[in-house]
Amino acid sequence: MPLPEQVVLFVIDGLRPDALHQAHTPHIDRLIAQGAYSRQAQAVTPSISLPCHLSMFCAVPPERHGILGNIWKPQASPLPSLFEVVHQAGLGTAAFYTWEPLRDLARPGALDVAYYRRLGDPEGDRDVEIASAAAAYAVEERPAFTFVYLGATDEVGHRHGWMSTPYLQAIGKADQAIGLFQERTHASGDLDTTAWLVTADHGGHDTDHSAGLPEDLTVPWIISGPGVRRDHRIKSPVSIMDTAPMVTHLLGLSAPSEWNGQVVSEALVQ
Repeated sequence: MPLPEQVVLFVIDGLRPDALHQAHTPHIDRLIAQGAYSRQAQAVTPSISLPCHLSMFCAVPPERHGILGNIWKPQASPLPSLFEVVHQAGLGTAAFYTWEPLRDLARPGALDVAYYRRLGDPEGDRDVEIASAAAAYAVEERPAFTFVYLGATDEVGHRHGWMSTPYLQAIGKADQAIGLFQERTHASGDLDTTAWLVTADHGGHDTDHSAGLPEDLTVPWIISGPGVRRDHRIKSPVSIMDTAPMVTHLLGLSAPSEWNGQVVSEALVQ
């Protein structure tokens, strides 16, 4: 099975899978058609951004990593994050985000580039701006793993409500951001050697996502690129904790024994 040279992970904060049926998302739709996907992937409880991201990058539930709210505290028994596994293999790592608590997803030294900007109104173009910065770096430096956080959807959901018109428009902006990154990758000649993974930390309902309702816990999980099946709906269970093992597998790396998440083998060309 051919392996990608680069993996790009987009996390669209608060993205509900059913919203993809209503929002204008041609680039995400293309990834679905060209890859493998689940519309029933599960987040973790509490369905709050920092605990969910830690579970995604450390492949364990919150009761193991110990982060139960949006304020970081040192782990009593530190876990290796996805960034650290890739870095320790001698491969490049980069993170681009607009929500400052995400700085704690990796211990110092695990990132070649950490790019944070507090950008403006979430109903503007800030997701496109952060993706533009990420794409410029990825095309120039070609890190093996790039994380891009697109956060406007969550803030708009809290302001106007999940599934509201502004929320769906914010998803459209996130899709534009993904498309911009792909277009620049295509122009650089690296499109055929890049894998793309699009998911969310949690969903949401009304103007909240912390209740642990099905709408809060169900997220999309979409992967496309070398070695991935095309136009395949994943039938087996998928968790956001499977994201880190999947990235390491695509990069030809072994997952740490501490991780609970699994490689989503059904998504791969056999």
